[in-house]
Amino acid sequence: MRPPVTVRAVLAAAAAVLLVVLLPARPASAHATLLRTDPAGGATVTAPVTAVALTFNEPVKQQFSTVVVTGADGAPYAEGTPRSVGTTLTQAVRPLPPGAVKVAWRTVSVDGHPIEGQFTFTNAAAAPSSAAAPSSAAAPSAAAVSSSSAAVQPVTEDPGPGRLGWAAAGAVAVLLILAGGVFWRRRATSG
Repeated sequence: MRPPVTVRAVLAAAAAVLLVVLLPARPASAHATLLRTDPAGGATVTAPVTAVALTFNEPVKQQFSTVVVTGADGAPYAEGTPRSVGTTLTQAVRPLPPGAVKVAWRTVSVDGHPIEGQFTFTNAAAAPSSAAAPSSAAAPSAAAVSSSSAAVQPVTEDPGPGRLGWAAAGAVAVLLILAGGVFWRRRATSG
């Protein structure tokens, strides 16, 4: 005897939910990740810095990017807006005073997710002259950095549903299968 259409529909739905829960998920679209900075976080530079460069694992949206460069005196030193070429976001800077320089950045991944972070480096280059002209260079010199490791603040991202979401989906699937089995059994024994 064939089960009624409603029982078959419930069992088919339960099987579909079970397949969705048990089949391996495809990797989610990852957000851009900061790979390195130039100057590197924690580095001490000995030559004048004309720009700060941030390199990501994928391109970022230039129109939504901001890079704030603050000198040891608390004044902003970013010049113009950041420029994105490939996976590198570059911010030109005016001549920096000696001391700690803080770089705070915010941008948007190609998937639309905002990301942000900050790092610091120490400027040990000679103090700029009082009437220094604005710099037009696009990238800092590799010789200006005495350390090549990038110390990057962790980026807070939305972790997504995680294990709790999968556990809840699995529980719903099991309940649907059990309810379908009970319903089917009752129909089979009553008919």
